[in-house]
Amino acid sequence: MKRTRLYLLLGMLALVALAITGCLGTTQNEPKAIFTASQLQEVIPFTASFDATLSYDPDGQIKSYLWDFGDGSSGNGPQVAHDYKTDGTYRVSLTVINNHGVSDSSSLTVQALNIPPIATFSYSPKSELDDDYIVGASEWITFDASDSTDDEEIVSYSWNFGDGWKDEGKVVQHRFLWAGTYNIALTVTDNDGGTTTYVHAVHVMGGPPCNADLENINEWNPGGHK
Repeated sequence: MKRTRLYLLLGMLALVALAITGCLGTTQNEPKAIFTASQLQEVIPFTASFDATLSYDPDGQIKSYLWDFGDGSSGNGPQVAHDYKTDGTYRVSLTVINNHGVSDSSSLTVQALNIPPIATFSYSPKSELDDDYIVGASEWITFDASDSTDDEEIVSYSWNFGDGWKDEGKVVQHRFLWAGTYNIALTVTDNDGGTTTYVHAVHVMGGPPCNADLENINEWNPGGHK
């Protein structure tokens, strides 16, 4: 009888010791961070909505929803929206924290796309018989890229005249040494780094006059250079 009482007393003391040291505490399950995005790929500018209401905690309650939008901006709450104005790839992260201070995170990628510019140009003078023909070699031809467009701003116009000569600018002048067919290439670049190249073949008729200075035929072309 005394031995039984001793065992009971020792058992009670062991339970008290476990409770004091915390060894009898219950294990906390992690919350689960889950979210969806209204857009994973879109042309800028756009607003993306993020919904974390599917996140859950098995044995507690989620107290905080912390967002990192991947561009230096952050937010909080189960449902948020964010504006993307610059093209790029952004890693969006969600961290949820429950009432016990336990956290979980998840992430996904959002791609913000830039619309490339539209490149086109006109030139004059032209042959009265065919728009693709230029009157003759050695004449100064004006090339005009003013009809090129972009959703924001075109910042550069680069020309390649197909005869070894290049130039920069919205409106440029050039003349060809010899008759023939030349592929004129215009490359435009917008303020977000998007580029487009437009190529058009022109046919130059005739040849340089007998007294043409072939060595310096382009020397007074404004900005003309190889």
